[in-house]
Amino acid sequence: MIAEAEGRAEAPWQARLPFFYGYAIVAIVFLQSFVSAAPLWSTGVLSVPMHDDLGWSRSAIFAAITVRTLGTAVGGLVLGRYLDITGGARVLALTGGVFASIGLCLVSLVQEPWQFLLIFGVLGGLLGQGPSSLLLGAVVPKWFIRKRGRAVATSTMGTGLAAFIMPVTMDFLADSVGWRSAWIALGVTTAVLAVLPALLLKTQPEDIGQRPDGDSAAPEPVAGQTAAVVQSPGELSFTAGEAWRTRTLWLLIAAVVFGSFSPTAYPVNLVQAYVDLGFSTSTAAAAFSGYGLVSFLGRYFWGYLADRLHIRQTLLVIASYSCVTVALILVLPGDIALLAGGIAGLGLGGWVGLNQVVWADYFGRAHLGAISGITRPFITLSSATGPLAIAAIADTTGTYSVSMLVMAASWLFCAFFLWIVRPAKKPARLVDATPS
Repeated sequence: MIAEAEGRAEAPWQARLPFFYGYAIVAIVFLQSFVSAAPLWSTGVLSVPMHDDLGWSRSAIFAAITVRTLGTAVGGLVLGRYLDITGGARVLALTGGVFASIGLCLVSLVQEPWQFLLIFGVLGGLLGQGPSSLLLGAVVPKWFIRKRGRAVATSTMGTGLAAFIMPVTMDFLADSVGWRSAWIALGVTTAVLAVLPALLLKTQPEDIGQRPDGDSAAPEPVAGQTAAVVQSPGELSFTAGEAWRTRTLWLLIAAVVFGSFSPTAYPVNLVQAYVDLGFSTSTAAAAFSGYGLVSFLGRYFWGYLADRLHIRQTLLVIASYSCVTVALILVLPGDIALLAGGIAGLGLGGWVGLNQVVWADYFGRAHLGAISGITRPFITLSSATGPLAIAAIADTTGTYSVSMLVMAASWLFCAFFLWIVRPAKKPARLVDATPS
């Protein structure tokens, strides 16, 4: 008893808390997901006064979203492996938060489309959102195994909260102080919510002598080196190279690529779609908030389901549901169409909350940062293309009808690949370490 008490006293302060520090990690990544999504949803609303004031086309504005999202692919490919190193998550979160907040404040000064593209797109994507977005898929899954679905879904609820809060907030700020001041307010908010909490980040439980779900103690990590991951009996441990050579990885990439096309494209175009249907910007922003509310609240349900079903089955249900609901805005009559965003938000929010779980569930958590990094370019290309493609189709056809049908088709392909994917064959060097 005395030795145990002394060992606890010498442990890092995070390990001496009366609760598992993984829950604090969930809260920190929740804030990161909020500030990562807030600029995208804000652009959906601020694009209206920017279009009216500057005369830019929708395609010119949403092209910056595409570039910003593509920047996360480059960041993921280059920086992903650092999430497997002790202290890597904290450094990436701090870097991303600082550059993101500076970039958003600088947006208030733009006069030409190329300036918005450079500041919001290149700077914000490569140096801001790129590093921080990696945390969503590669940190929380390292801290949980049994409760991974709920933990990951909860940590990404910040994107749904941003979709609920930011449209109405940005609409109010744009009307009261102007869209330029609204961008500054967004930058300051990012600094507060992203930079300060990032100081408390730890990459994985082994970094503080804990284990996933707070089960038992783990070996102390070596500073600056990849932290040792003590696996549960039978837990898979694929390296990035081993995963790369499996058919399973490529089928999952195909599924997630098609599934990632509309979760950004749909909400950022939603306000414009409602305005085109004859609703005011304020009404459209309120409907967008309805999307965000359902997306936010529904994620815990999907996370609860994922902890009881295989992640493939849960995502298959989400993809099938989204295939049916993303085009409802085309068929619901009159004011009832304002409910379409919320109905679709249930599925899209679930996808955002859980699609990252597949990498840990299929390939283990020991090299999750590296595996997430090599898959991110494919997925990001899809999510980056979506907003611009949907806006461009609407500009060309004069309506969002074709755009909504394209998104429905993407979910159909997603469901197909999820249907045929099967677990990868275990690598020969599977570690079967039993906790002492």
